[in-house]
Amino acid sequence: MQKEFLFLSGQIRALQSKLLTLPQMDRMIGARTPEEAFRVLVELQYAQYFDESTRPEDFHRVIRQGILETKQLIQKGTDNDPAFEFVWRELDLNSLKRALKIRLVENGTEIKDFTEENGFSDYGDLTKEQVEAIVFRGEQLDQIPHEYGRAIAKAIAYFEEHADFQQVEFLLDRAHFDFLDRIARKSPHDFLRNLLAFQADVTNIRSAARLILLYETALPAEGFLPYGTFDFSLFKEAKTREALLAALKKTRFEPMLQTLKAETAPEQLLVQIGRALDERFQAFLSDAESGEIGSIQIPLVYLERRLQNARRLKFIMFAKFYGLDPEKIYEVLPTL
Repeated sequence: MQKEFLFLSGQIRALQSKLLTLPQMDRMIGARTPEEAFRVLVELQYAQYFDESTRPEDFHRVIRQGILETKQLIQKGTDNDPAFEFVWRELDLNSLKRALKIRLVENGTEIKDFTEENGFSDYGDLTKEQVEAIVFRGEQLDQIPHEYGRAIAKAIAYFEEHADFQQVEFLLDRAHFDFLDRIARKSPHDFLRNLLAFQADVTNIRSAARLILLYETALPAEGFLPYGTFDFSLFKEAKTREALLAALKKTRFEPMLQTLKAETAPEQLLVQIGRALDERFQAFLSDAESGEIGSIQIPLVYLERRLQNARRLKFIMFAKFYGLDPEKIYEVLPTL
């Protein structure tokens, strides 16, 4: 029988009114000073973390406290349902990838700066010490899915022979989706299988688009995730912009082609595709949550929106401190 989360869903419905709105975001972007932008956070779910000593420079701490509180709320309200591994482990995956890059590409022996600005996530389940132990010393492997452990060992051996970090990322991505597939198969929540397929499709398109537009190279078989809704043959021979767009036309993402400006430079087209995929993901989440009462979709979708809010709030605050023009802020925000 599928679990329901009626009490938690009721709590979340009440909290949704505190999510960042477009008018509030506009006020932050148009603020004359960081102090003025920072005051908007009091209107959201962060007011309780303010006191007379709180300064605009504390924005990262304030936002982090809010996310960790949401994490605790959801873990308690769902009895730590494995479905949320879809969120926490993706954050851990990014931290592991960044640590591997430090070890393999930058020849580092430790993590000196465990922050989002340096490519890490402090919202996941792994601490800085655990990531260091796993990547640099091969210890504490019981803290990660066994799929990750095997992939990390294989990735290190492969890089030492071929010095190709792209393959390292492919190995970690495949391990991540193998793990998510295991979670989805065991879960009573049908939505997870739809979420897995959607995320696999998006990852495959991002990987193919990056290789084609930046390097005129087709996506290799080892870079393709077999958990989506289209077959590898669709992108197997695609090496040009025209071939990429023709392949996209045969997927469920065909409607987003209308938003792309194919005459733009490859780098710009890649950004447009990323932005369109993000918009499709938000629409997918909204559709999944619509009409639900006590399903897993409600806390999952809320969590995704909270994380997106946090990314945007932090970027706006950084932009204000560095004097970035509002036009540039608006240009970057859709990619976060």
